[in-house]
Amino acid sequence: MSVGDVDQLSVTRCLANPLGLFLLVWGAATTLYLGGARSGVFPSPASLTLALVLLNIVAFSLGSVTWTLFRGLDPRPAGLATASGRLLTPDALARGLHCTLAVGGIALLLEMYRLEVIARYFDTTWLELVTHPDMFRIRQVVFIEANLLHTSGVVMLLSITNSLFSIGFVLLGIFLRLDGTRRKYVYLVAFLAISLTIGMIHLSRFEATMNILYLVFAYCLLCSSDRSEREVPEGAIPDVTPRASYLRLVIPIAAAVLLFAVIDVVLRKSSVYDQPNRLRGLAFHFYWYIASPLAAFNEFVTTFTGDHLWGQGTFFPLYKWLCRLHLVPEAEVTIYGQRAFLPYMANVFTYLRNLYEDFGILGVAVIPYLLGWAISAVRERARRHFGFLNLYVVLFVFIFFSFYNYFLISNQVYLQVLFGFVLFRYRIDPDGATAYKEAAELKRIRGST
Repeated sequence: MSVGDVDQLSVTRCLANPLGLFLLVWGAATTLYLGGARSGVFPSPASLTLALVLLNIVAFSLGSVTWTLFRGLDPRPAGLATASGRLLTPDALARGLHCTLAVGGIALLLEMYRLEVIARYFDTTWLELVTHPDMFRIRQVVFIEANLLHTSGVVMLLSITNSLFSIGFVLLGIFLRLDGTRRKYVYLVAFLAISLTIGMIHLSRFEATMNILYLVFAYCLLCSSDRSEREVPEGAIPDVTPRASYLRLVIPIAAAVLLFAVIDVVLRKSSVYDQPNRLRGLAFHFYWYIASPLAAFNEFVTTFTGDHLWGQGTFFPLYKWLCRLHLVPEAEVTIYGQRAFLPYMANVFTYLRNLYEDFGILGVAVIPYLLGWAISAVRERARRHFGFLNLYVVLFVFIFFSFYNYFLISNQVYLQVLFGFVLFRYRIDPDGATAYKEAAELKRIRGST
């Protein structure tokens, strides 16, 4: 194995390691936040804020280490049962990509229809909305907040179609690793085009970034096993050079950066930060996205009255359905409306806001511990069963966004996990080789005839 192969393997293993990712995102966010507080960008953090952040990091680390100590470091424990379900063959993978891509097209049509619904709600036209992006963004937030606890057929269909479309990105991550032809780039462009178009309709970068991360983390998990440890025949699984491996990741990541830049231009976000030019304004905008959630959380901690919500925020999707079934009284729940000015506006408070507001210090200690334990437990099964792989990348994206907001606030995420187990009951060979051994043998037979 060459030095380049070792470097590529180290990168993918790092990206596929939940504890490493958690420490990376929280280390970066905390460092940037404390640097901003030191330079006067943010108010000085309260002692309780720093204690809660440290408790969160320690609790997650202990949860991850606890599972590791009990199960050992072997990524393929002998006692783990073989996954049930059909083998994920190349043909099955292609069918899954076709189906989820078609569902993504339906989701795009539904998003266009929802744009018309929002226009009618405000007694205007969709053309008026799209030509005034600042006003459209405000009206979209008002519309969502006003209908947050009400049942809507369009919203339910969007949750279903978008969740299936997101599963397609997990399948695409597998396909990018295992397919040796150029058609993988055709699928990649098609999936990215639909996701970025939906992002532009929303004037939001979150969902497209989320889908791209599903792809990246699924790809990295497959690449994280050393090929030399597998019994794979020559040509069964295509060799991937470090350069090609990085290129496959650079394309979707570059698409996310492009979406950030385009929406910044459309909404002129970088112009509000009092920077001398647009480039520095855009750079500060990225800094603000990473550092301001902790500053906003500090503002929340210092003004919190102590009235805990006991799960309304952490388990909001369940609470919302209980409200719809009239089993609990409706509460004043807001997703986008709460803001902090530090001095610029921030409306995200890290996932610690939900945990602390619901359960206090106990929530910050227990839930990250359980999260670290759970994702370490799922990791072994993610190598053998697509349903667990889908769950694994969902938890990975939850970790990735934990410094920013509470990722599990939407029904769509839970539907994605459910559909992954119910509709995609595929087993993945522990060595990732059986299906492609069969494909290579079939190719050999066809070539000989």
